[in-house]
Amino acid sequence: MKIPLRMAKRVGTSLFVVMLVGSMLTGTGLLGSAFGEEGEKKESYIRPVDSSPSLAETEKGSGWSYNTDYLFALSRAVRDSRVHPAGKVFLFIPAVPLDIVLSPFAAIAGLFGD
Repeated sequence: MKIPLRMAKRVGTSLFVVMLVGSMLTGTGLLGSAFGEEGEKKESYIRPVDSSPSLAETEKGSGWSYNTDYLFALSRAVRDSRVHPAGKVFLFIPAVPLDIVLSPFAAIAGLFGD
């Protein structure tokens, strides 16, 4: 009984260290501001209110369509985040397995359409 408890403590400690290092690299930890990039340029596109509809809106038409926004949402959020690429590695580690586990629920949620 002592061996599984000792292994569980080692696994827990190693997960804690990985999450701590990952939080430092992503800018959310205590030392994250030291690793952050200063002077990032923010690109923003402002679409005027009176502009023409997008191609997706014109092809959508009336009727039902499947919503794919729920499939692999965590991985997509990590990919699109403004986190330093080295920090994204630590965020992908829990995001991908969670997306795989939650994929049946995401597939059902997509049935409700747009």
